Amino acid sequence: MAFAAIKPLFTKGVTLIVGIIVTRFIYRGYIRRTRVRGLKAQGLPVLPHSLLFGHLPIFADFRNAHPLDVNVYEFHTWLAENCEKYFPGLDYLPPVVYLDLWPISDSLAMVTDPVVASQFTVAQSLPKIGLVKKFIEPLTSCHDILCTDGQAWKTWRSRFNPGFSQRNLTAILPEVIEEANVFVESLKEMAGKDGTWGSVFQLEKKTTNLTFDIICRAALDIRLHEQTSESGSVLKHALLDQLHLMGIMQNAARGHIVGRMPWQNAAVIRNNRIIRDYLLPQIQKKLEPNTVNTQKKTIIDLAIKHVRTDEPDASKQGPTPEFVDRLIANLKIFLFAGHDTTASTICFMTHLLQDNPSCLEKLRAEHDAVLGPEVDKAAQTLATTPHLLHSLPYTLAVIKETLRLYPLAATVRESYPGFCLTATESSVTYPMEGFGLWLSAPGLQRHPQYWSRPNDFLPERWTEVTDISPHSTTNAWVPFSLGPRNCIGMELALIELKLVLVLTARSFEFEEAWEEWDIERGSKATPSDTVKGQRLYQVGTGIVHPKDGMPVHVRFRK
Repeated sequence: MAFAAIKPLFTKGVTLIVGIIVTRFIYRGYIRRTRVRGLKAQGLPVLPHSLLFGHLPIFADFRNAHPLDVNVYEFHTWLAENCEKYFPGLDYLPPVVYLDLWPISDSLAMVTDPVVASQFTVAQSLPKIGLVKKFIEPLTSCHDILCTDGQAWKTWRSRFNPGFSQRNLTAILPEVIEEANVFVESLKEMAGKDGTWGSVFQLEKKTTNLTFDIICRAALDIRLHEQTSESGSVLKHALLDQLHLMGIMQNAARGHIVGRMPWQNAAVIRNNRIIRDYLLPQIQKKLEPNTVNTQKKTIIDLAIKHVRTDEPDASKQGPTPEFVDRLIANLKIFLFAGHDTTASTICFMTHLLQDNPSCLEKLRAEHDAVLGPEVDKAAQTLATTPHLLHSLPYTLAVIKETLRLYPLAATVRESYPGFCLTATESSVTYPMEGFGLWLSAPGLQRHPQYWSRPNDFLPERWTEVTDISPHSTTNAWVPFSLGPRNCIGMELALIELKLVLVLTARSFEFEEAWEEWDIERGSKATPSDTVKGQRLYQVGTGIVHPKDGMPVHVRFRK
């Protein structure tokens, strides 16, 4: 009886709430759609735009032309290749490409010009967009140097810079070599006997274990033995599960419409608790007074030392909970970024050298010349004379060319009312209010105006002055971003990549093993999934990975 009396009011209330939500949804869409229409009315180049669907039909064209699991990074090069279709009369994409993908994403402006890119990363370093912070928030609550801005960012970046300096990384090189040697031994176990190919395995799994072991040594001086452990550490399992959840929750359509699911919240809380319970005792040991003069020079040791030097009064009182929380948050970011992209880069680097045997032979010749012909002594040679690692120009060229063709991360910055970008040698200004500034690493690094034969793997472009040398690489090579907020771990990544090449290129031969992989996968195999005829391509729902973990087999070099 009582419910019957209030039922009409309840129904009206629900109807009102739903009406408000729908009205707000429509209004937000209207604002975004009309904003792009206004830019077109100003004479700016704009992709074909639907008042109802925005640029979603173009994104649908991209999705229809690619496998379902392709990473959105492929969109950049696909759009450039289809420039004539979507920008009739233009040979190249405009310096700024406006993207109205609401409601599956915030409005973005894809920047494909190096001078324009420097305007929001170097000349003025704008803060990270909320889209990035929303992605990272489940892992760190945005208390890390990737998400923070202003003085908080400056303070913590300065605390961590010494740990990532080339000088300090050279000091911990023996520990990095130790982990790289374990990687070599694991490859020996996978190689076939008497020069035959071994069984198929996913290279990314091994490179992930390698880079995770290395970042843990560099950051905390702890050995997890991920490369030799059958089950893996709880730290790694929790972190990888968290990253998987972050990729799912970053699905923009789901995020805009339904938000985070309750069971996802529970999993996020559980993973963060596991990670904190593992890291906190390690940090507490380093915060003890009797460890002040430790000779260890890990990233965290130097950050703590920096605080004690700059804030002696605060250090006497002991670390605050906020300090410890931020230390853990940044450790999470280092563990994430310090293993993930480097592991994938090793895979794509292996792929490119496999497909370009002449480059592989040049690489091997350089290693013979600089490190000596005895391959088994290379690790010992580098441990005693680490400067030789910086005397390998062709090796560095292979790495830089890999990162040019397969960049794995890009910055997205937040604009503000009145902020505009100006194109190279042009008076045309592009209003940025309401758009996230998306630095298009794939677009810049394969742009024909800045690179000869942009789709070819040519390490020589970095070592020789020829017609294939970069026309102008200033701000056109951006795998580690630009400006003061560039990737703090760049030097560590380059050291890892050089070491992997030095310790494997002369000992092993790799070959992608898709036929064996398809047989092993059975009904789950996807032989028709290709990008530009290649089985190996970039996949992932945010974080870039090689398709199927890059199945390969390996043999000892003949």
